[in-house]
Amino acid sequence: MEKVDKKEEETCYAYVDAEMAQFEEVAGTCSNKDNEKELCCTVRSVTIGLIFVIGMSYLHQWGNFQKMAPFISSVLVIVVAYPLGYLWQLIVPKSKPFTLKEHGFILVMANVAYMYNSVFIYATLTTLKVLENEKVNFAYYFFFVLSIQFLGFGLAGILRRFLVWPCEVIWPQNLPLIAVLRTFHERQSSVTETSYGNQNQSLKKRLMNNRLLFFILISLISFIYEWFPLYIMPILAYFSWMCWISPNNNALAQLTAVRGLAIAGGGLTLDWYQVTRYLGSPLILPRWALINIAFGFVLIIWFIVPIVYGSNVRSFTTYPIGGVVSTEFTALSLVTAFTSFASITAVFVHTLLFHGVDIWQQFRTKTLANMGNDMHARMISIYPTVPDWWYLELFALALIVACVTCDHAGWLKWYYVLLSLFIGALFTLPFGLVSSITGQLLHNLSVYYLCLLIGQSLSLQTSAKEIYTFIALGYIVFVQTLVLIQDMKLAHYIKIGPRSLFAAQCLAGFVCSTFSIGIRYMYINKGYQTSNWSIFNNTKLGWTLLNDYNGFFNGTNLSNRDLLWAFLVGAFIPIPGWILSRFQR
Repeated sequence: MEKVDKKEEETCYAYVDAEMAQFEEVAGTCSNKDNEKELCCTVRSVTIGLIFVIGMSYLHQWGNFQKMAPFISSVLVIVVAYPLGYLWQLIVPKSKPFTLKEHGFILVMANVAYMYNSVFIYATLTTLKVLENEKVNFAYYFFFVLSIQFLGFGLAGILRRFLVWPCEVIWPQNLPLIAVLRTFHERQSSVTETSYGNQNQSLKKRLMNNRLLFFILISLISFIYEWFPLYIMPILAYFSWMCWISPNNNALAQLTAVRGLAIAGGGLTLDWYQVTRYLGSPLILPRWALINIAFGFVLIIWFIVPIVYGSNVRSFTTYPIGGVVSTEFTALSLVTAFTSFASITAVFVHTLLFHGVDIWQQFRTKTLANMGNDMHARMISIYPTVPDWWYLELFALALIVACVTCDHAGWLKWYYVLLSLFIGALFTLPFGLVSSITGQLLHNLSVYYLCLLIGQSLSLQTSAKEIYTFIALGYIVFVQTLVLIQDMKLAHYIKIGPRSLFAAQCLAGFVCSTFSIGIRYMYINKGYQTSNWSIFNNTKLGWTLLNDYNGFFNGTNLSNRDLLWAFLVGAFIPIPGWILSRFQR
């Protein structure tokens, strides 16, 4: 029998032990091995994580009082955290190597301080100061923010059996983050260099075999190129090349320009930021989701909006097709509002038809070990789990604090607090399923509009603090929960233990809330003016409902009530697709 070299045997082991995840996207990104002895919750990871939480909390609150607010992405957190962890390894005696799990633990903590999750909360507090001229009470503000943070934690834990444990909920947004984490800790992308060395390899092959070197090169090229569309040649950001042919042709401008309909590729961009600005990177989305987005864009923007605009509904031709903020809708804002309303019922019906049976089975599943044959679920199930009652008690305690704080402060009655939270919790599961599968979070308008409509039907907008608090509670609990669930799935993929994850999110949430509200309290008391309180009415419909007390539910404004037909239309949209899927099976 031929003797096998030990080094080659270890190399071959990676191929022999080749059980992979059920989905190609996950199998190509997430490791199929786990080292149970590798620690994630260490003094190093907690310390660096708290540095990011405190620093990002201060930076985001300071940015809210500036004209241009800073933005710190998760990838930037990963890139900056790596040298900090490696420096700790060099300086502190007897330190173990900085591991991928520690790196992911830091990322999970930093994501809690992510700006978008909390902007509505702090906008509410600023609104109470700006519009109602209330005296700033630190205790009320602190408990209000803290309760919303932990309501999200509790609800996320309750829904993890539906949105974290199943292998079908991929959460594509996490895959690039895992790829970057593995780039720093698993630098070789093939066994060629391990087995035979890199002395005889070409520069191209050496580059392709080293993930970190490849990442640094692409980042450097991107950094250099972005100077051109941002500063040197802003025309590269977006341009209407067809309008150069006939600059004075208004019809051509309306049809092909960037500020028009951009038909037939009339509006182009050479800036990756513009491509990923609203819907994220198209590289991480499933093909069928991209096709769906493209079809919806062509149907709505190139066909429906021009028809509505050309039909002069509500005298739309007196406004630009993109619209201006006014009490009257324009063509684009009307169609956007209609589709947002329709998506509410469409998501519920879609969830019931396509995922109803799975949800019932997952509801009956008591533990992670019973989730079937998914390899990631099996590997994470060996770690001590977090009982459901931990999350239930956390949610109940936060709910009591939110009700007492809002009612005692005079912001919102406790029963309206319960109603608002019920709305946010009700939407979390169906919208979370859509987001986890498609990579698109449909929260931008739908839930926000519904909170506005219900708040208006209760006549809450006669008091600005009541309607704003009602919106913030329902909307931000919804958003906060989905973001926390996404981080839970990230920890699930890189095998961070459930109890370590629970500690990381709770600690980061408490520290983030404390520092953020303290910084905001200091700035408001010093008379600083912030611009983000207007986020509540930064859409055409939001501006209309918040400033027009007639809204939908008064006879003097019956024209807006036509939009309510969108709920019925949305309920029927998923049915044909479900029927076709049954025949396909």
